[in-house]
Amino acid sequence: MERRNSLIDILKLGLSFLIVALHVFPVSGLKGIPGLISYEIANGITRIGVPTFFIISGYFLRNKINDKAYLIKYAKRILILFLVWQLIYLLSLIQPYKLGQLSTFDLILYLIHGYWHLWYLQATFCAVFMLYFLRMQSESKKIIIALLLFFGGYVYQLAYKTNLLNDVPALKFLYEVIGTSRNFIFMGYPFLVLGTLYEYWRKAATKISFLFVPFLLLLFSEVYLYYTLKIGALDFNIAILPLSLLLFSIVVEKQSSLNWNINSTISLGIYLCHPYAIRLVYKLLPQRTFEYIVLKYFMICLLAIIFWYVVEKINRRFSYFF
Repeated sequence: MERRNSLIDILKLGLSFLIVALHVFPVSGLKGIPGLISYEIANGITRIGVPTFFIISGYFLRNKINDKAYLIKYAKRILILFLVWQLIYLLSLIQPYKLGQLSTFDLILYLIHGYWHLWYLQATFCAVFMLYFLRMQSESKKIIIALLLFFGGYVYQLAYKTNLLNDVPALKFLYEVIGTSRNFIFMGYPFLVLGTLYEYWRKAATKISFLFVPFLLLLFSEVYLYYTLKIGALDFNIAILPLSLLLFSIVVEKQSSLNWNINSTISLGIYLCHPYAIRLVYKLLPQRTFEYIVLKYFMICLLAIIFWYVVEKINRRFSYFF
């Protein structure tokens, strides 16, 4: 069990670096091969990060979904994290709001859904309640619900990005108000519940683990299609569903002698701190060529680790940050 947890911590660390890349590499503005590579990174491989994080969270909740007291305590902890980091980041929006660079409507959406990356905490909080209220459904029904929600979110997103919702203003407005289809309904709950059901799909995933690379190639092909169609940033890709499940299964089932002692808060810390690292590095290096973006990515990762280290020291005395 210790080896497994160690490998999961390593996976989480790797996922946090993928999410940093997601927020650093642009989907537009670059031409030729660099533009394609950047698009494949931002709309492709990095999109595995958040779904796999949800799966991991669900996996650790799999024996607790009937424990109402535990789930309330867990959700309360997530809510505290959300509120604390909301305060930290929203303070930086006061000046843009006063200068008229941020509308009241956008500010309200930030308050509801969370500043930029903090939607993940809000989605986790809400998804935990969905997990509890749907706990009595059979395993097969839960999987069907998860798949319907996931593909529903994918179609909804694609319809918005391709302007198909222009003829349905109500659906377009709803999409913008709920903070895109990347939320607790279409992404949080589906992957969280799949994590709780790992024992149910474990054997199947183990048997087809050899398909991980083919699915990865499928992801690159799918993203290339979106690139040729000039579709902007996408939170959903069809291939991230099997890839996230297989990646988690491969790591969990991996037999390893590694016994690395990785701080359990570092992956979450990098995730929560990296926007400030991005802001600082981009002020120092505003250049937007591909080479500079790659350089800035590594600088941002290093700076995010430093920020985490400092906040971790504070967190040992005031445990509200991680």
